[in-house]
Amino acid sequence: MAVVDHAPRLPLFDTLDFDDFHSNDLPRRLAEGNGALAASIGSGALVKSFAWRLTDGRSVTYVVGDDGVEIRPGDDAELVVEVSEENWSNYVAELWTWVGLLYAEAAEMIRGDFGLFEDFEPVLLAMYHGRPLYEGWEPTVDLSRSFTLDDDHEEMSRFLDEAGFLHIRGVFSAEEIEALRADVERQRSAATPDDHRSWWATNAGGEEVCCRVTHMDDRSELMLGLIGDHRLDAIGALGGDDFAAYPERGDGVSVVIKLPSIVEGLADLPWHRDCGTGGHSITCPTVSIGIQLDECSEANGQLHYLAGSNKSSNRAREVRDDWPTVAISASPGDVTVHYGHTMHGAPPPTAAPESGGRRTIYVGYHQPIWAEFIPPGQGYNDILFKDGGRIKSPEEFQEQSS
Repeated sequence: MAVVDHAPRLPLFDTLDFDDFHSNDLPRRLAEGNGALAASIGSGALVKSFAWRLTDGRSVTYVVGDDGVEIRPGDDAELVVEVSEENWSNYVAELWTWVGLLYAEAAEMIRGDFGLFEDFEPVLLAMYHGRPLYEGWEPTVDLSRSFTLDDDHEEMSRFLDEAGFLHIRGVFSAEEIEALRADVERQRSAATPDDHRSWWATNAGGEEVCCRVTHMDDRSELMLGLIGDHRLDAIGALGGDDFAAYPERGDGVSVVIKLPSIVEGLADLPWHRDCGTGGHSITCPTVSIGIQLDECSEANGQLHYLAGSNKSSNRAREVRDDWPTVAISASPGDVTVHYGHTMHGAPPPTAAPESGGRRTIYVGYHQPIWAEFIPPGQGYNDILFKDGGRIKSPEEFQEQSS
C-alpha cells in the first residue's frame, strides 16, 4: 500500500542563509528594537537560552539577557531544536510554527521538549518579527456590541480591526438555516474516518463521532452557492477590498460540530489561532466567517474570543482570568467573524449527549497571496491527518511519538 504524505507543500519563499542571517540580518533586527522586546518577553520564559542545530551540524544559540538577546555560536543551550536549513528558514518566515514542526515530524528535540518550545516561541517571534506579547488590553469599543448588515461597514471594519472579532445578527433566514442544516446532516452521515475530508473523535460511550466535515462545497450546490453570496462577500470585504473566498484551498466550506462528552480527539479546540500550525505570513489576515446553525450558548460550547489579540503572540496558549474574553451568545442565522490570528476557542458543551451539539459552517476570505502560494486541494490542516480522521491534540501526538 502506498504511503500518502499529507504534509502541505510549503510555498517556496526565498530560503534564508543560516550563517548570513545570524551574522547580519538578525543582529540588525535586534538592534532596531526587537532585542529589547524579546528580552522583556524572555524574562518570563521557562528557559533563557535556545539553540537551533541544523541537520548539517551548524548551530547557533540565543541567550536572553536583561536588555537584549545575545547570539552565540554552538548549541550550549537549555533548549536545542534540530531541523533542516529549509525548515529553519520556513520557520523564520512563519510558514511553520512549533505545532507545524511537531505534526510534520520536521524537528527533533535534542534538549528540552516541545512544551518548552511552545513557551519560548513568543521570544523568537519578537526577535524575528517584532511581535509583542499579549499582556491584556484596554478596549475602546463596547465588546458586548453586535451588529447587523445594515450597520455602517466602516465602523464594523474598525471594530474587527481593534477587537479581532464581530457578531452580526440575522444574516440568514430561518428557511435558509433549515436547508443548510439538512445538507450538513447529509454530508455528516456520509463521512467516514478515512476520507480525509472529516475529523473524528471518541465520546464517553466509546463511539467514534464526526466533529468536522471539510470541502462540503465539493458535494453540494447549496454549499457551493455560499461562495459569492453577496452577504458573505460584504463581510469578507471588512478585511479589505482584495479579500476573496478560495474554496478549492484550505478546508473549503466546512462545518464544525461541537459535541458533548468527547474524551479523545481534537473536537474541543483549546485557545488557538487559525494559523497555529503555520502560514501566518500568507494566511493572515484571514477573515473567518461562521454561519451559526444552532443556538450558541454556554450549554453547547459557545465560541470565546480573546479581544484585541489579533496583533500579538501568546505564551503557551495562556489566557488569564482578568483579560477581556468575550463569549458569543448567538442565534441560528447569526454570523460570527474573526481574524484568523485572533485567539479563540470553544470549551466542551455541558448539555446532555442527546442534545445533538452545535454546528457552525465556516467560509474563509483571504488575500490573493493565499491562492498564489497554496496549491488547489491543499491546506495547512492536512498535516493533522495522522491516524485516519482522528485528529490528535498536540499533547496526544507528543505522547504517541515519545
